[in-house]
Amino acid sequence: MPSVLIADEQDGRRSLLASSIERNGFNVTRISTLRQCEGTALATMPDVVLMDAIWTTGDALGSCSRMTSDPEFALKSRIVLLSNQSDEDHLVAATQAGISEVIQKPVDMNLLVTQLNKHATKAFVPPPAEIKSKGKSTGVFEVNVTADEPGWALPILKEVLDDATIDEEFVLKILDDLDLDGEDVEPDRVREILRAAFDRLIVGADEEISDTEEENAEIRSARVSSKMIEAMEKRAKELEEEIATSLERLMIMPDEVAIITDDTEFEKVDPNALSMTRLSLEVLEDLLFELGLPGRIEDTTLLTQVQDAAQMASDALDALGRNKD
Repeated sequence: MPSVLIADEQDGRRSLLASSIERNGFNVTRISTLRQCEGTALATMPDVVLMDAIWTTGDALGSCSRMTSDPEFALKSRIVLLSNQSDEDHLVAATQAGISEVIQKPVDMNLLVTQLNKHATKAFVPPPAEIKSKGKSTGVFEVNVTADEPGWALPILKEVLDDATIDEEFVLKILDDLDLDGEDVEPDRVREILRAAFDRLIVGADEEISDTEEENAEIRSARVSSKMIEAMEKRAKELEEEIATSLERLMIMPDEVAIITDDTEFEKVDPNALSMTRLSLEVLEDLLFELGLPGRIEDTTLLTQVQDAAQMASDALDALGRNKD
């Protein structure tokens, strides 16, 4: 059963949403504060967090950003925001906060249930806004391609920009998009310009273009492949250098610290003091072990500290040598 965490500080609206969603087969948890929402969401990892955008006690987008900064939460859960704002700045801010979808108020319950099912099954849902996130990673594999990032263009153009693609129909569609027709611009001339431009982009500006169409096709076929191979080899070499540099840093041995080369550099310790230290550690180890037994301490935080201290005492005794005089 998909799990939904509803975060809304208004009790009536929260109860109405919860009852409507529960009737559609969701397991619902109700939350009334942002702090409680963050703690519960990160602890339980619900399929969807359904959050209202307006809070008097805090910032909903800031809370969402803190939740989605957790890699496990970003992988397992999605956030849907209920908002009465639809301006671009608000949608961009929501996307940057890691929100998967912004649903406008007043809420259409049928639409809401449909979208919750999509998010619960991790189906693709377009983000609230398109933002450039170059250099940012969420920890999972994703494809973010935008028109102003040219790194993707060369391999793709090789596959799609052949002679059959730039035909008369293709050119007429471009002219139609520009509100032009064949009388304003000659389609054949536009096709020649496009082919020449793509040849320069893919093959290179230093390549000669032949006068005949057949020879041009041969040049494109021969040169594009070599250009692609050259680009891939260059990138492979860059990656190889980056990997080698990273491995070199890992293989550098750390500087040795506090090397004792002479017996005179040892600190002298009274044997009686050493024996007293060992005896004290043994008493502490036994005491902490008894305190760390189940049922002795109800406070789990204190119990963890006691168990850690017991382990430290045990390690210290091992270093000094047990049962030695």
